[in-house]
Order: sequence, then structure tokens, then C-alpha cells
Amino acid sequence: MDNLINDFDLFVFDLDDTLIQTEKYHYDAWCSILKKYKGNHFYIDFSSFCSKFHSNKENSIKNYIENELNLNYYDKIIKEKHELYMQNINNNKNEIKWVDSANIFIEEILKNNKKFVIVSNSPKIQVEFFCELFPILKSCSKIYYSEMFIYKKPNPECYLLVIKDFPNDKMIGFEDSITGIDAMTSVGDIDTVFVNSPEYYYYDYIIENYKLKYKIVNYKSIL
Repeated sequence: MDNLINDFDLFVFDLDDTLIQTEKYHYDAWCSILKKYKGNHFYIDFSSFCSKFHSNKENSIKNYIENELNLNYYDKIIKEKHELYMQNINNNKNEIKWVDSANIFIEEILKNNKKFVIVSNSPKIQVEFFCELFPILKSCSKIYYSEMFIYKKPNPECYLLVIKDFPNDKMIGFEDSITGIDAMTSVGDIDTVFVNSPEYYYYDYIIENYKLKYKIVNYKSIL
């Protein structure tokens, strides 16, 4: 990976747990909201949470809530979850961290006069929160957030938009979940780097079933 930065024109990053460590706050918000509707006895461990809330099937979260938990007001639940998540990250903004060495990698990208974009399933308000918290993210060439898409990952619409917007650039992309990996690899024009540890629920499945350029635990190996 010595010449990685030289080999590509555009670096494409998912945000949550690919650049910024956020999954804990998503997990905590979901646990609180589902306890509200299912009772305090409700519990889902983190690995099981990833198995349900990360998926290569579209509408997997909605299907889990409506079909497995038998809760028929998904729109209300997702709205409350987003509000609680925003409270959580606001209350803990001094503790939120980069994925190890992600900020240094972005500095190197910019130092070499290369471009990067952020492509997130999250709403605009959440993406903007992290751009304010970590201002170097504002140096990106473009931010893509959920309000810009008809379909969210694992649908590849977001990455097809990137290809449309930067048609002449050789691209490499970074994703941490099966949801994002499925979306990115399906477009065919973005070399894909999987960023996660072997403890991740879908780790082995991803390694065995998707075409990856590299797999890394964090960005130290690239640097």
C-alpha cells in the first residue's frame, strides 16, 4: 500500500465508524428507544445488533422492527432514535474519536493535492455535526447524505452519484459495514477497502463474498 495515495485521484469515505467512531452512540440510542417500546426487559447485545441493523438487504431495519419486534410505527421510532442519537453525540462530543489514524490519512490526502468525499446514510444534520466537530472534514470536495438519495445503502445509488459527479477520477473507497461494502462493490468502478476488525459480525462473510482491494483494521497500515 506504499503508493496508495499516488495511485488514486479521489478517496471516498463512509462516515460512521469508517472515519469517526460512532457506532456505540447509535447502539445506545437504539437500545433506549426499543426498551421504551418493548419494555425494560428488552436487550440486544452489540454483535446481535450489528447482525440486525447492518445488512446487505434493503429496508432491513424496518423489517426487523416491524416483523420481528412487531412494532408498527417505524417512522415514529426512527424519528425518536435520530433525536436521541443527536442528544447522545452532543452530550459526549468531547469523547468522540477518529477511527485510529483516519485524520492523519486525510491530512496526507490533502497534502498530496488529492480529493476526498464523504458518503453517508446519515441525515444532513448528523453529518454537519461531525464536520463542525472535526473541521478537516470540511476540506472534502463533496458531502453526500441521506436526504440526497431516494434509496439508502445497501442500494448503490449514492456511489453511482459519486461516479457521475467525478467521472474522470480513479477512485478508492472505504467502508466498515456489510451495508456499505455491498453498495460500494456493486458499482464496479470504486476499488474497495474494508475497514473493521475480525470481531465484526459480518467480517468473515465480507472477506469471502466481496471483491476487496484491501482489508484493514485502521489506517495505520496505510500510513
